[in-house]
Amino acid sequence: MKYSIILRGLAIIWTIVMLIGCLTPLPQLPGPVTDINDKLMHVVIFAPFSLLWILSGFRLNSVLIAGFLFGGLIELLQYALPVNRTGDWIDLFADCVGTVVGAALALAWYRLFPHRNF
Repeated sequence: MKYSIILRGLAIIWTIVMLIGCLTPLPQLPGPVTDINDKLMHVVIFAPFSLLWILSGFRLNSVLIAGFLFGGLIELLQYALPVNRTGDWIDLFADCVGTVVGAALALAWYRLFPHRNF
């Protein structure tokens, strides 16, 4: 079985997990430390998103655009749905940063292992 098929399956699963996780109601946790951790979490969950989609064979530009739009969709849904979440421009920025970080990791993989494309 080709690794790209496995990676595409993982990318789909990760995308679904992200959507569910970002729209699941959470208790209110106030404080500046929570805000910093929240922004870091956005970066951390969006990096594997773009990494997996790129390594599974999708083009860099397509994945970047999809990641930015997906982040925007999540923030819009958090704003519109009654899930005890709020849409936030800074969260969207962190989503975009995470998308770029994942893309950079994918490019680094291709440079370090040029003959190990999936």
